Amino acid sequence: MNTKRFYQYALAATLATSAIVIAVPTSAATTFTDVNASTEEGKAIINLAERGIISGYPDGTFKPANAITRTQAAKILAGILELDTKNVTNPHFKDVKPGDENYGAIAALANAGIISGSNGYFNPTKNITRGQMSKMIVRGFDLEIAEDTNIPFTDVVAGSEYEPYIQTLFANNITKGTTPTTFGTYSNVKRSQLASFVVRAENTKNSATVYAKKYNQDYIFASYGGINPAEDVFTWDEEQDMTDAITIKPLKEGTGKLVITGFTEDSEDFVDVFFLVHVETVNGKLQATLEEVDEADYLENMPVTLLEGDLNFIPTDVSIKTADGQALTSDAYAFEVKDKVTTFAIFENGEYTVTFTDGTLQQTMVAEVYSYDFVQMIDLYEITNQVTFTADDIALEPTTVTFEDLSDEWNTDYKVPVKATIQDGVLTVTPISEGPALLKVTGKNGKTTYIYIEFMKFAGEWASFHEFIDADEFEDFIN
Repeated sequence: MNTKRFYQYALAATLATSAIVIAVPTSAATTFTDVNASTEEGKAIINLAERGIISGYPDGTFKPANAITRTQAAKILAGILELDTKNVTNPHFKDVKPGDENYGAIAALANAGIISGSNGYFNPTKNITRGQMSKMIVRGFDLEIAEDTNIPFTDVVAGSEYEPYIQTLFANNITKGTTPTTFGTYSNVKRSQLASFVVRAENTKNSATVYAKKYNQDYIFASYGGINPAEDVFTWDEEQDMTDAITIKPLKEGTGKLVITGFTEDSEDFVDVFFLVHVETVNGKLQATLEEVDEADYLENMPVTLLEGDLNFIPTDVSIKTADGQALTSDAYAFEVKDKVTTFAIFENGEYTVTFTDGTLQQTMVAEVYSYDFVQMIDLYEITNQVTFTADDIALEPTTVTFEDLSDEWNTDYKVPVKATIQDGVLTVTPISEGPALLKVTGKNGKTTYIYIEFMKFAGEWASFHEFIDADEFEDFIN
């Protein structure tokens, strides 16, 4: 069976108002009368205040809507980057000299190549703009320039000085704009915005970002891999779906599996890239790192479980052959029967014939072994060129049958590959070609049920797989 995912675009996701953040000198406090500590901006302000990086005013306020100057922004950025502001080299700005307020922070940023001034001036008392802040944040946190990222901001001029920095902040989910379509490049940065900006950037520093362009893809999306997904080890923003970049955020120490799927519009092809996500504590903070790996080296095997009623007997042995008739040795598969439950697994992808026996009876099936998100799975097919269903099988006496349309934007030319007929209360399904079909069966009592069925050709013979889907579960199945 050719298993597929159902892909969904999220390219038009609503974009929230941006954020940046920060502070000016005065009395340190961990609560402010004009700050809502339950909001993202409020949490960022309290975070930085408790660390002594920002402060409020003597009256207990923070004044989050006030603009922030370039010297104040320099102090905050140098503080959060933990730069040495004492042992510095004079950058010789014409308007900044040793002894001036925040001279050490300005000099440290200049020494680190984070700021350079303009025509020899730093303009410390001028309000910093959102464009200037984007440049300082990207340089300060050493973020990889994401110049191929598409941004929705109509007020950012292509090829302008700040465009690559704004693209990078957007790609790393550090800013989303003042509105869904504007960034406000030349607007003043508010104190609250600066706080959010640097806290988001700091979190990104401990995260790991995957860029679509690195794999020559137009868009990418993420999914957990493995039998037990590491949802408590790492996460990512759910809005980062079919996007230019995805940032993996650490949650707790451990290692998990990640699959990044890329899509190119021209070829409409998908490609999977596989990673181990390692989360460990570095300098007191969780740090996520990505290790690109070969999926085959880290596969987890998902055995098939057959209950007592799945076969007409309890098998005592199994023999497995490849499509060309070669028998598998015992170290290439696992087989166990315990408490009338049979489990078996095959350790290499491919198609096989599997013959179960109890010494007297035997049943042969086709097994397709394939890998999906770090998990090696098996689909079993019964060797038959037709499948019949009675009222006992589907809990209703079938009167009509129709086919659901399985076409989608990736498979627009889908054709039903089976024929279905009802005679004397028996539904018979026969193959026309290989592929899946979804049957809607209605009974005399007006109730409906669904049957997913798939036929495949193996060594010149037809084989089939099917499962029943309750009408209440139908929407979940197709989605």
